[in-house]
Amino acid sequence: MVLTQFSTQMLWPMVAMAGLTIVAWMIMGRRRLGAIAAGRVPIDDFKGDKDPGLPGAAAIATRHFGNHFEVPVLFHVVCLLHIVFGVGGPFAAALAWGFVAFRALHTWEHLGRNDVPWRFRFYASSTLIVWVLWVELAVRIAIA
Repeated sequence: MVLTQFSTQMLWPMVAMAGLTIVAWMIMGRRRLGAIAAGRVPIDDFKGDKDPGLPGAAAIATRHFGNHFEVPVLFHVVCLLHIVFGVGGPFAAALAWGFVAFRALHTWEHLGRNDVPWRFRFYASSTLIVWVLWVELAVRIAIA
C-alpha cells in the first residue's frame, strides 16, 4: 500500500483515538484493581457469570471503556473508508481530529467530575461529527 498525505491525515486521528481507548482501559484497570484491593468487590465477581457490582468510580470507568466500542467504531470505519476510496481532504481530516478532541473531552468529563450535561454535549458533538463524516463520504463517492 502506498501511503499518501491524505491517507496519513486520516490515519493519525485513528491512532489518537486508539491511544485514548488505551488510556480509558488503563484507568478502568486501575480502578477495578483498587476496588478489589480495598475489599469493595471480591475478585470472584469477575468470573463472568454475573455483574461484578462495581462501586462508583470503577463502575464509571468500566462503562466509559465500553463507550469506546460504540460510536468510535463508526468513526474508525468511516476513516478507513475515506482512506480506501481515496476521497476527502483537509475537511474530512479536520472533522476526524474534531471527533478525537470531543471524545477526549468526553473522557476527561466522564472520568473526572462527571457533570452529565457537559458530558452529553461532548458526546453529542462527537457523534454529530461522525454523521457528518459519513455524509461527506457518501457525497464524495456519489460525485466521483
